[in-house]
Amino acid sequence: MRLSVRTYIPNPFRCFKCQLFGHSKSNCRGTLACARCAGAGHESTDCTLKEKCANCKGDHTSFSRSCPKWKVEKEIVSTKFTQNISFTEARRLVHAQTPTEGKSYASVAKTSLAVSGTQTKPVIILTESESEQVSTSPIKDSKKPKFKKKKSMYKSERFLA
Repeated sequence: MRLSVRTYIPNPFRCFKCQLFGHSKSNCRGTLACARCAGAGHESTDCTLKEKCANCKGDHTSFSRSCPKWKVEKEIVSTKFTQNISFTEARRLVHAQTPTEGKSYASVAKTSLAVSGTQTKPVIILTESESEQVSTSPIKDSKKPKFKKKKSMYKSERFLA
């Protein structure tokens, strides 16, 4: 009998007090917010107001799986468990791969990059008339940095060198 084992990937942490992702109610520093309308000061059980997400301000509840912020948090948790890395490292990795909200590829490609030239030193050229002319063409320094070989503090390494 052959069975395949899949890694368990939990859902993202969502605080039941402020409704934001990334922490639990016991570690919350925020204020009480409704899970249905994201309004302050009341529980979601008594709420009859229009649905609004506390995380993305969208037209859904804070616990909805259709929330774009929930999907990003789920991807972070998934990356953390599949690659066996820390939560901070997984967040950094996912945010590096996720495109910035509101920026399309076309708008980024359309913007021109600032062109930086080589740094130049002004060169004074003396001619027969001894008038000064300044050239802005780049020149290379002929001096190369010299590095001293560092002595090892271990005797065994000194004999190997």
